[in-house]
Amino acid sequence: MRPKHTNQPDNAKPPAAFKKKSRARTGGKASSAKSVQRLQRITVDDLRSSQERIRLNTLQRKIALAPPLDRHPPEKLGDFLPSWFEKNVVQSGELLALASETIQAALPAKLWCNIALGPVQRGLLTIYCSSSTAKMELDMILRAGSSNLRHLQIATKGLIFKVKSVVDRSIVTG
Repeated sequence: MRPKHTNQPDNAKPPAAFKKKSRARTGGKASSAKSVQRLQRITVDDLRSSQERIRLNTLQRKIALAPPLDRHPPEKLGDFLPSWFEKNVVQSGELLALASETIQAALPAKLWCNIALGPVQRGLLTIYCSSSTAKMELDMILRAGSSNLRHLQIATKGLIFKVKSVVDRSIVTG
């Protein structure tokens, strides 16, 4: 025997969800708080034609467009550190060693004591000077187009092609 409140056949599956039954748009006041809101059973067919189905489709599209989680599996720290150390420390150290030998040969000993080599980024070597006079002397010696700068470029195999000098009073060497 079928219950009277449903219009589903006896072999129908149980409903997927429940939602509040919508009120008719009469333009009048909302029903009083004492009235009991009846629940309406939602079937799969109702979901296909309702806002919930649209939300479900949107969610499925977002999931489909998301990159798979295992696209780039994380590297183990033991695998990552040696290659990073080789690239960032060893090669930069060798490059700065070549640059320091070349610059030291081009500079007077008094000026060499007042500078410190900084990082190399995109072919630009930063040199820190202890005073503005040391900066001015260094700029004159390693001026663009000078033979000293050309020797530096050749010694570093083109990895350093420009020099920038910066006054940093905390640099006291020698």
